[in-house]
Amino acid sequence: MRHIPGPKLNALSMIPIAKHMVAGTTVRNTVKLHDKYGSVVRVAPNEVSFISGETAFPDIYGFRTGRLKGHQNMKKDPVWYVNPSNGAPSILQANDEDHTRGRRVLAHAFSERAVAAQEPLVQRYVDQLVSRLKEAAAASDEAQDMVKWYNWTTFDVVADLMFGQPFGCLHDLSTHQYVELLTQSFKSLRFLHVLAHFPWLKYLGNLVVDKNVIAKRKEYLSWVSAQVKTRTERETTRPDFMSLILANNGNKGARLTQQEIDSNAFLLLNAGSETTSSLLAGTTWLLLKNPRVMQKLKDELRTKFPTYSDITLAGVNDAPYLLAVLTEALRCFPPVVAGFGRVVPQGGEFISGHFIPEGTVVSVSHYAAYHSERNFKNADLFVPERWMGDEEYANDNRNACQPFSFGPRSCLGRNLAYAEMRLIVAKVFWSFDLELEERSQDWLDRCRVMRFWVKPELAVKLRDVQRE
Repeated sequence: MRHIPGPKLNALSMIPIAKHMVAGTTVRNTVKLHDKYGSVVRVAPNEVSFISGETAFPDIYGFRTGRLKGHQNMKKDPVWYVNPSNGAPSILQANDEDHTRGRRVLAHAFSERAVAAQEPLVQRYVDQLVSRLKEAAAASDEAQDMVKWYNWTTFDVVADLMFGQPFGCLHDLSTHQYVELLTQSFKSLRFLHVLAHFPWLKYLGNLVVDKNVIAKRKEYLSWVSAQVKTRTERETTRPDFMSLILANNGNKGARLTQQEIDSNAFLLLNAGSETTSSLLAGTTWLLLKNPRVMQKLKDELRTKFPTYSDITLAGVNDAPYLLAVLTEALRCFPPVVAGFGRVVPQGGEFISGHFIPEGTVVSVSHYAAYHSERNFKNADLFVPERWMGDEEYANDNRNACQPFSFGPRSCLGRNLAYAEMRLIVAKVFWSFDLELEERSQDWLDRCRVMRFWVKPELAVKLRDVQRE
């Protein structure tokens, strides 16, 4: 791969990328490498990063049609996708055939029709978030950590949709033990990647990977299995995940085993909570750092919705500036920040015009692609108007922004994610005037990437809006 540019040391050793993984600075390093070397960079001896999303997304992740007809799908980099302890892969780790089978069953729970039916449940937790925030703001002038509040909300929503009961985070105003475990385990994922390349590090024991976290993940999957069993035995027809999964399991020959249902429940709890809460925290910080945008959003929300009860899913889906704000937030602070690694199949493949030999791990680095002037004018600015036809941004490469991934393995839950983020942002910014505390002015600079965002406290003061 000598024709692929990049630092010579990166072509020789995994040490540079491993150093950034441990420090949580991989993404910022990738941005610097692309700024220096262009749209394709060799970030490790056997790994190449692209930001030419308009071609790299379909070449790496897309359906094998058109010029790619007959080409093999690129398999996921196994280093990043650890099978559940019960041995039954979820659709995240499954091969193409099993992924298609599983997705056919699970898709019913995430259709637009399903999300519309699930609105009352989602609204209940959004209302609980606003109510508890009002109580907290009335009780004290102290700033609230919005990272925690959004985490509590999204975990309660997805747990109720999956099991018929929440974690109880918003009720107890505390982080459930398994939510805390997930946060810890996300941080450990990067060490599994490092260990795959430097296996001798395992002899350092818990200095590298806390074995207790791995054991607790197994405990968590056992707990998920028990919750699935309890929910299944309840035999309710409420339009939640499990009702729709069970009702469609076996239709048209697509059936999931009980172990596969457990593994996918584990996946959906993780993917359906942490990513959405990260986007909400990022959106809040971006709005507070950009008063012009925040005021324009508040004007739209408070004009469009005369009363709090007017804020419905149909209403927020028809709020143009809110939609643009969230689309821009997905670009500026994508919840899944790094690239999804894929392995080039036998015979090699052309990606964005570059021949890449077989066995190479390739990806589109989301954050780097979205923050590149190659793709977006004023790439580091938060400008929702770029998604509303502003002529200044007419040449933006919008196809380079795919925060829910691309192709047959794109995010299954985007409809629910959009519903949650739109309702939460609308109701919070309709209900409160928010002020960013001084200690959180540099919040983004202090975020780290341990495969997902690891976020510090987001300290925000909230004042209940007084209306005539």
